[in-house]
Amino acid sequence: MDTLQKISKYEAIGLITIVILNQIILNLPNTLLLSTGTSSWVNVIYISFLALLFCKLICKLFKPFGSSDLLDISKFLGGNFFKIIIGILYISFFIFFSGILLRYMSNSLKIIYFTDIPLAYVLLFFIIPATIVCRYGIKVISRTNLIFIPIFIFSILVLIFSTIASYDPQRIFPILGQGFNETFLIGIFNIFSFTCFAYLYFLIPLMQNPNEFKKVAISSIIISAIYLLSSIICLLMLFPFITFTEEMLSIYLIARLIEFGRFFQRIDALFIFIWIYSLTSLLSISLFFICNIFKKLTNIKDYTYMCYPFSIFIFSLALYIENIAQIKYIQNVIFKYLILILVFIISPLILILAYLKQRKFKYEN
Repeated sequence: MDTLQKISKYEAIGLITIVILNQIILNLPNTLLLSTGTSSWVNVIYISFLALLFCKLICKLFKPFGSSDLLDISKFLGGNFFKIIIGILYISFFIFFSGILLRYMSNSLKIIYFTDIPLAYVLLFFIIPATIVCRYGIKVISRTNLIFIPIFIFSILVLIFSTIASYDPQRIFPILGQGFNETFLIGIFNIFSFTCFAYLYFLIPLMQNPNEFKKVAISSIIISAIYLLSSIICLLMLFPFITFTEEMLSIYLIARLIEFGRFFQRIDALFIFIWIYSLTSLLSISLFFICNIFKKLTNIKDYTYMCYPFSIFIFSLALYIENIAQIKYIQNVIFKYLILILVFIISPLILILAYLKQRKFKYEN
């Protein structure tokens, strides 16, 4: 990749952070609250600690391979055919992930504001600009994202601190919620929340200084963990978790509570506007990663025209999903375990085996 198209440390942190921030907006906290109840904040601290340990392991495993990503390491471990398999799996994963988020946000907007507009038009409202931005490359995407990230983070802070007067600390009890097993044993599966690891596996070749990968990875996980914990505590102390509606963004419900005097009411529309931009940014990032993986698999020189067919795949998947109930089923049954298997089992196993193989070659030579 052209050096001018590589990104800085802060741009890289912004790319990874936007992933989980979008998940927070699109009801990830609600999923965690429904699974662990009042102990969800304890569970988030627990899985965040595990995610940091996992992050350090990944950084150590990547270190001997310089500026290689998971595809390069897969080729080193199992040849070109194995590289193609992993590449196809991750292309499918990013399409699946993007399609679910796109459908969820579009459905929520349709319920809140655009009841008379066909869903396809709302989907196109996101996918068209994301496709256009993707064509300009990762540098433009990352710089635009980095400019907007502070606004997005500030919007979440406003939500959290503007509703403090309505907090009821009693709602965080009992601390272990549904029990020790649900919080720590079964609750370990909630590490799927850190979907950003899927993007970290392909980040190193995009960075101006690959040696800063560890700082980027750890910083991104810490920022993500802080905001996930903050949103969980905020929701938990504002609403009983069992009353959350399945058809509405839980963070949006907080925005509806905010009023700044008589002349500043229903400012939730401003937050929705910010969140629309953030999802568009994530879609453009995902499209770039999809196209970049495809480029490495096929050795094509210009990936930009591939944005269009992959955008159509994401659009078609989002349109194919019928309703919120189907989205929740896909999220909680299919997608959750897909992340755990691909991102947290198969991928680190590849890195571990490749690390051992590399050390064996180094020892023999």
